[in-house]
Amino acid sequence: MHIDVLEEDTLVRVGWVDVWVSLYWEDAYRTMGRFTLEVRPTPENLSLLREGRWLKRSDSDLPMRICDRSQQDQDAPFVCSGFAATWLLTRRVSTTIIKDQPAEAAMRQLVADMAPWPRLELGQAGGFDTRFDKRTSSGSVYEYCETIAAACDLGFRIRLTGKGRSKKLLFEVYRPTADPNHRYSTAWGTLTSLGWRFADTDYANVAIVQGAGEGEDRATVTVGDTAAAGSARREIYVDARDVQPDEKKGETAQSASYLTRLADRGGKKLLEQLRTGVIEFDPEDEGLHPGDVLRVQIPEMGYRATVRVAAVILQSQADRTTCTTRLGTPVWTKY
Repeated sequence: MHIDVLEEDTLVRVGWVDVWVSLYWEDAYRTMGRFTLEVRPTPENLSLLREGRWLKRSDSDLPMRICDRSQQDQDAPFVCSGFAATWLLTRRVSTTIIKDQPAEAAMRQLVADMAPWPRLELGQAGGFDTRFDKRTSSGSVYEYCETIAAACDLGFRIRLTGKGRSKKLLFEVYRPTADPNHRYSTAWGTLTSLGWRFADTDYANVAIVQGAGEGEDRATVTVGDTAAAGSARREIYVDARDVQPDEKKGETAQSASYLTRLADRGGKKLLEQLRTGVIEFDPEDEGLHPGDVLRVQIPEMGYRATVRVAAVILQSQADRTTCTTRLGTPVWTKY
């Protein structure tokens, strides 16, 4: 394996790296992948590895952008780091309101409408009909895509295609289907170097949102799983005073349209208050990719889950390369 280095706007290859001190490379499903590359501080490396240039592994079509370079002292390794190509979506902003519409179409339209980025185009549509039934607005195009993807079990990426001066960056929405052969368990010896962490500290399923007004007259809505009770009910308070009635449209603090906007704010906040869970393991095979669906059993914990691969991490150091699979937050089912 080697790493091609491409010019920022033209995507023309200007060199490559095939020797390094260490490499960390994380490809992710619906969050931003990242990398860290340590090399010897030779004049060639210092000149080649510049901010803005793209890195592409010879065994992958998912490029990373160099965002940061550093060196602690003259004899220390030269370190560059950065993020997956979806990083560029953080540099584009939209104020479009996305609500109750096909998720893939919405994400593709956001990218199509943003200010052009050199050589970025839409890839082939996946044809997913999943609808985004929440509401989101005003933020970076990346934040839009991350919110919509998380709510609709979709992934998004930017791939590099083509050769020479015809290279392109293609934005795609994707969702791999389940493979019945992807079954893993500690009992079968297919979950090795297993590590895990789960938390529900910030989890909430009900949002109480307040907007315009004072005291008992203040506009208030409750959204989420409002039927939940007892320990299953987890509430958060959302101060949405910044969302004011549109007087030009005749809205008041009790108008149905205004209360709907407050409910949308609460729904968006709940999307951020999820249970978190991470499982990492070294797979027997190296054929897993972000988004793949795995059936996982951990008998000693008394749980099993069907869950997507959240990230695939390659680490290379001292002539040793390991590949670790990180699973997303699973919906656990007890045995």
